[in-house]
Amino acid sequence: MPEQPSPQPHDPSAFDDTHPFDPAQYRMGESVGYLMARAKNLLSHEVELEVNDLDITHAQATCLMMLAAGRGNTVTDLGRELNTDMGSVTRLLGRMEKRGLIERQRSDADRRVVDVSITAAGRTLLEALPRIYCRVLNRHFRGFSEAELQTFRSMLHRIIGNNSG
Repeated sequence: MPEQPSPQPHDPSAFDDTHPFDPAQYRMGESVGYLMARAKNLLSHEVELEVNDLDITHAQATCLMMLAAGRGNTVTDLGRELNTDMGSVTRLLGRMEKRGLIERQRSDADRRVVDVSITAAGRTLLEALPRIYCRVLNRHFRGFSEAELQTFRSMLHRIIGNNSG
């Protein structure tokens, strides 16, 4: 018997809209989506406050971390990873380039592609970021066991995987 294709995340008709979450029982304040967004916003706000001392924004810090981790080395890759439009990424990178944190260069192989790299000044700043991110995470995950963190991380990977249609 041929294997049935998996439903695509953007095709609402392919999913039962009552399992595991039932619209008749929906309460925004207890919604998993709402709670995840609220938690993300709280984490982002605290990171923003902490990186402000470095005279950068949370978005700039995240961009530096992504570049350092190899999560993107072109404007297009960064836009995809940051889940934002190319205009916003271009403006973000422009501010970072003006500060001397990154360099942009057109690819020799394909002039439509803009490669992005971290400068020495960006690398110096980058050294402080893991400590900041961990300090914020440690405050918010205080009291969680290692097993709980691993389960949470696993669940987040599953959610992301369910949406990689």
